[in-house]
Amino acid sequence: MRALTKALLSTLLTAMLLPSGLSAATLPAEEAVFVPGGQFTATFDQTQNVWRFLPMNGQDVVVDAGACATGAMAPVGVWLLQLDRQGRPELVAPSVTPLPAGASDHIALRACDQAHGRELAVPQTVLDLLAANTGAVYVAR
Repeated sequence: MRALTKALLSTLLTAMLLPSGLSAATLPAEEAVFVPGGQFTATFDQTQNVWRFLPMNGQDVVVDAGACATGAMAPVGVWLLQLDRQGRPELVAPSVTPLPAGASDHIALRACDQAHGRELAVPQTVLDLLAANTGAVYVAR
């Protein structure tokens, strides 16, 4: 049932976001997933370890995470922000985000001093901004 709901939601979102006359099949995969400013309110450049917040009514906010890292990498694509069962933030891959074999569709976000293993280490400032202003994040290499 969950997979069907994800697929239906993905189809509806794609239909709403595409200009008339185009279909998702006519666009390269990267373009079908990534619509600048239309599907996400934050970006994370994993190579530079930099977060950028894109508020609707103000200046972009850029946070350099510096040495705050565990070495964990997320697959490129749009990820939804939600809370796990313990109320902690995590990124969840919608069905339109391609995942490599064996990759999890849930990635925990933890403060720099609390992250380990496959969790993404994030400065507390970023966690606060994500909680206050973000529904989706575009993760880039």
